[in-house]
Amino acid sequence: MPQHYTSRHSAVIGDAPIDFTAAAERVPIADESGRTLGDAWTFAYVLDPATAERPVLFLFNGGPGCSSVWLHLGGLGPWRAAVPGDLDAAPVARETLAPSPDALIDTADLVFIDPIDTGFGRLADGVEPAAISSVDRDAVITAQVVRSWLERHNRLESPVYLLGESYGTIRAALTATTLLTAEEPVAVSGVAMLGQCVNAQETTQRPGNPVGFVAALPLLAATAWYHGKSAHGALTLDEVVRLAHAFAVDEYASALLTGEMPDPVVERLAGFTGLGPAELRARRLRVDKEEYRRLLLADRGLVLGLTDARYTLPAPAGAGEPHVDAASVRLGPVFYAAARRLFTEHLGIAGEHRYRVAVAAHERWNYLEGAAVARFGGSALPSPFAMFDYPAHLVALLRANAGARLFFGTGHFDTLTTVGSLEHLRAQYGLPAGRLREGRYPAGHMMYTDPRSLAALSADLRDFVREGTA
Repeated sequence: MPQHYTSRHSAVIGDAPIDFTAAAERVPIADESGRTLGDAWTFAYVLDPATAERPVLFLFNGGPGCSSVWLHLGGLGPWRAAVPGDLDAAPVARETLAPSPDALIDTADLVFIDPIDTGFGRLADGVEPAAISSVDRDAVITAQVVRSWLERHNRLESPVYLLGESYGTIRAALTATTLLTAEEPVAVSGVAMLGQCVNAQETTQRPGNPVGFVAALPLLAATAWYHGKSAHGALTLDEVVRLAHAFAVDEYASALLTGEMPDPVVERLAGFTGLGPAELRARRLRVDKEEYRRLLLADRGLVLGLTDARYTLPAPAGAGEPHVDAASVRLGPVFYAAARRLFTEHLGIAGEHRYRVAVAAHERWNYLEGAAVARFGGSALPSPFAMFDYPAHLVALLRANAGARLFFGTGHFDTLTTVGSLEHLRAQYGLPAGRLREGRYPAGHMMYTDPRSLAALSADLRDFVREGTA
């Protein structure tokens, strides 16, 4: 497969016509010994003419094991997958690819990164997946991709921004500090995180961890409100979510910590979640997000989506049915079809080259960063004493770089990385409020699949980048 594809294009962002160059490039990756690990790919959209003053925004998804296709075709780039506005529509529309009027190309040059073994990238012959499957190694590889792109295109003096989604927020946090502390350092001006999960260890719902259930409640309240199951239907979505958060960190947290279930708390929890008081008492007030997807609309015979609670499908008829997610089955085929059109019709990449949207990597991934092993109780093997302090990288970045800032974007109906988890991050890690920006959107994990949310997210990201380069 050729290593480089270049083409010229035009777009209209707002009312302004823009000319830009698109370049798809293979990026060979080697480890410290010089052994080739494989190749990543970048898809860059650079305004004509390119200038050093223009910010460069590097974007990647998560997984781990995901290509960047979701962000690439989510509307932040020049084209977007044409997701049907009807959430119950068939999964593939006739026209799957459309120009995006919300693209960020007017504000920054965009570089979408597909990690090794995703997209068109592959592992080198003889290299095992374990060689790239850890948080530390992944950050080093991503930093290598960022640095090599800046060097090849003479952009080391440009303001650099990172945008990660889901696991990509962990990647972004570690990559930022890896770039800053490398022998050939690169300063990152800002990190944007969509669906942040850097504090996943604290906010994952575990049996003896009340924080996970406290953090999940705003999501449950938003979902019940959307599906007409809330006692607060007269309020706006944002009002419901903020009211639920206030209740969660006060009365609800106290009840979970003490093990008591006073009637007023149970009644208020029922009003937010749409579940009955008896159901909540039977669960000791602990509502698991995965169970909630099956419980909320059980009377209608529906199951909620895994990544976006607005989507529904009929509940499986039996245990033998294959698992199908309501959100993924509606979005995945559209994005894959749109990607094929983009690569073949606009970027000139021959159709016989297989593009991997995602590969199974989570099961083999080593989430323990090297720094944690040196701490008390740390272990290179799975251990209940392991520490996953990914937020420490954000703290270190802001401490070391006085100009760096953070942006957090969250979908109210995101069942994976919730608004409550972000509230916990802000409350527990001492991140300076004056250097944080936040956006909340009436959509799911991939909030940009909703047109209104995409427009709002794009505007928020424009402001975030422009504030840092003014």
